[in-house]
Amino acid sequence: MTEALDAAVMARLMARFEPFEPRPVLAVGVSGGADSLALVLLADLWARERSGRVLALTVDHGLRRESAGEAHQVGSWLATRGIAYEIVTWRGPKPSSGVQAAAREARLCLLADRCRKAGILHLMLAHHRGDQAETVALRREDASGPDGLAAMPAETPAGWGRVLRPLLAQPKTKLTDFLSALGQPWIEDPSNRDEQHARVRLRHRISAEATESTLACAARDDGNRRAQREAAVAGALARHVVLHDAGWASIARDFVTLPDDIARRGLSRTIVTIGNLDYPPRGERLDRLLAYLRDDRRGARTLGDCRIVSTKDGWLVARESRSLPPDASFAGNTAAWDRFLVVLPEDMPPRDLHVGAMGSGPRPPGLPAVPGGIRPSLAVIRDLDGVVAVPHLGWVRPGADVRLKGAVAWTFPRQALASAEFAVA
Repeated sequence: MTEALDAAVMARLMARFEPFEPRPVLAVGVSGGADSLALVLLADLWARERSGRVLALTVDHGLRRESAGEAHQVGSWLATRGIAYEIVTWRGPKPSSGVQAAAREARLCLLADRCRKAGILHLMLAHHRGDQAETVALRREDASGPDGLAAMPAETPAGWGRVLRPLLAQPKTKLTDFLSALGQPWIEDPSNRDEQHARVRLRHRISAEATESTLACAARDDGNRRAQREAAVAGALARHVVLHDAGWASIARDFVTLPDDIARRGLSRTIVTIGNLDYPPRGERLDRLLAYLRDDRRGARTLGDCRIVSTKDGWLVARESRSLPPDASFAGNTAAWDRFLVVLPEDMPPRDLHVGAMGSGPRPPGLPAVPGGIRPSLAVIRDLDGVVAVPHLGWVRPGADVRLKGAVAWTFPRQALASAEFAVA
């Protein structure tokens, strides 16, 4: 007989995500279904034992007339248990197709944005063993590669913190049993029974627990193999690739001696980071670029909004200037542009200042030298007369406000060069 969920079991499930800060604060995505209600109650037990707290967040997608009332019902249930609760609304037009996928993406973006604004480092989601099994089955149908078959990780790092899935190895029956023992009702979403959705049709085919368990075990095995690959790639990147603060990378010449799979993955990660991409480049174009590096050809190549240039020591990878966004204005004393966050001194007004790319104009007098091809994509501060400061290089135009010397620029690509090792449930 399987172990029932309780505070002690939750403590063991959460131990894998340690360390946490003193008096930890957790955000939990709560739809009102059994999965997420069980998670928020378990998370509340765990946090209270550590003098922490939980913020429950419900996203009202507005896709069903009942959704607003259901969100308020969840709030009422949680209020009786002393759990803080907020409703986040998905505004704007809704898609006419692929509704479930779009709703999932919007939900995660809204939850992450709320965590970012609140300074909460841990967002918990209630995916369970059945969800993992469905993900594996769907990816098999789509002929996913080995990384995709590892399905969902137990922990996903993000720029603002991390996403945790502590229940990923737990069957749904344990969650409903936990709620029933507490006398806690939950909401059944009718869209979870609508066979217009691929996941629902698949769920009916994975109804036997043996099948669910088999698929979840397959995900665990593939996840362990993926973790090993990612550890090998991270080690290779640490030895052969250098990221520069101003937004480019240098690849050592002996990078090409790496095994094919490690070299391809390492090159892909570098392109993703410098190109500020959501998804890595794949297929023949990546193979051709690796062949270019291995053939030691001179000149430049482009891939994934990056320009790769051969040097005597290896290769430089720079952002293609033609793919950069337009200039960004300051909000207060900060401006977010492309991969960069530029911060002015607190006592300096941002009037008539913008952040953008240096471009291919003449080199400003006194600007420190940078490798060829890098300068056009440098993040700079402009005023009405042109480039006035390059924070990464500590350069300020002669005669400009001396306070600009205190401006700083931080680099925040969408994806890190070497992500955390794949967390297996």
